[in-house]
Amino acid sequence: MKTTRIDRRQFLGWAGAAAGGVSILGCRKTDSKSTTSPSGGFAGAFAGQTLRLFIYSGFWEKTIRETFVPRFQAQTGATVIPDPGWWDSIPKLKASPPGQPAFDLVLTDATQGYPAIREGLFQKIDFKRIPNLKNIPPSVLNNWVYHEGYGIPFPDGAMTLAYNKKLLNFEPKSWGDLMRDDVKGKLGLYNSFYMSLYTFACLKVAVEGRPGTAAAECASNLNGVIQFARENRDRVKYWYSTSTDMTLSLAQQNCALGNVSSGAMLSALRQRPDLGAVVPDADRAFVQLMWVIPVGARKELAEEAINLILSEEIQEAFAMNGSASPVLSVAQKTAAADPLWGQVYPSTEEALKNLRYYPYDVYFKDWDNIVATWDREILRKG
Repeated sequence: MKTTRIDRRQFLGWAGAAAGGVSILGCRKTDSKSTTSPSGGFAGAFAGQTLRLFIYSGFWEKTIRETFVPRFQAQTGATVIPDPGWWDSIPKLKASPPGQPAFDLVLTDATQGYPAIREGLFQKIDFKRIPNLKNIPPSVLNNWVYHEGYGIPFPDGAMTLAYNKKLLNFEPKSWGDLMRDDVKGKLGLYNSFYMSLYTFACLKVAVEGRPGTAAAECASNLNGVIQFARENRDRVKYWYSTSTDMTLSLAQQNCALGNVSSGAMLSALRQRPDLGAVVPDADRAFVQLMWVIPVGARKELAEEAINLILSEEIQEAFAMNGSASPVLSVAQKTAAADPLWGQVYPSTEEALKNLRYYPYDVYFKDWDNIVATWDREILRKG
């Protein structure tokens, strides 16, 4: 997933008072020739309706168009209009007329989704209409977004330790390796703090002999983590803005090692044998994405879409295109067919049970202060 640094004021500005409105649904067909859909409705029950679907550009768009759209249209009789983008879903929803949201179903992440939910932009989901939720382990859903009924969270890119083999005289195994004297001034780190501040937390607990406690350190001692980042910012040679920038920088030997999102690195590893990567078991963290339904959207149609997206068939398609899958059977199958995928993403019951997202809730408690400090004192010296 492409990521862009953005401050919380912009999130909250986009996510003001929600548009009102109710779902407008067509009549269901009930003739004896109809067949039931996975969520218990009738095939063709949504004929004549349109699902406006916001997804991320790139492999998300590819998978949705090639696999989801034809399957969903055949199953429901509805028409799907995918609208790919990056950070524009919330602004488009805010600009929509009352009761006529730009989308019926939205893919978003925690940095945008959390404040938008709290400001009333999204409605609660009827989970009983999504039987494929049974495929998702409780550990993946263990988040307030799900517990309060507003969305279905799931993991995307894992924080990956990437490196150029030619520039190192050792094989990195853990985040603590970024603190070695021989790599000082050679690191590449993402310029957005949601990932890289957590990376510094991983380095801090590794130095202190407490690997595996980075999330707890952020929760109990965030100021200490920020101070550690200040003190060690000179280890960083290159603050990159996109995952593509980082993989190119590694390939061009502009930096030796650092953090990067797993999806981009998987693609680079297949093309560049001089590059290497590992996702250390200690302190694994994932981007949190989520499916949410705007207020005023075609709610039942959107729930039908979520149900299909969570099916093994569609999840396999996402995994084959380089994404994680929270469905154990799909993860096991993909890891067996593609060991490189299995090195990056959880593919066992135990790994999914231990899945953790970045500490977004901790960040949001002091978001503005973190942004100011990060920009003024860490990305820039002094």
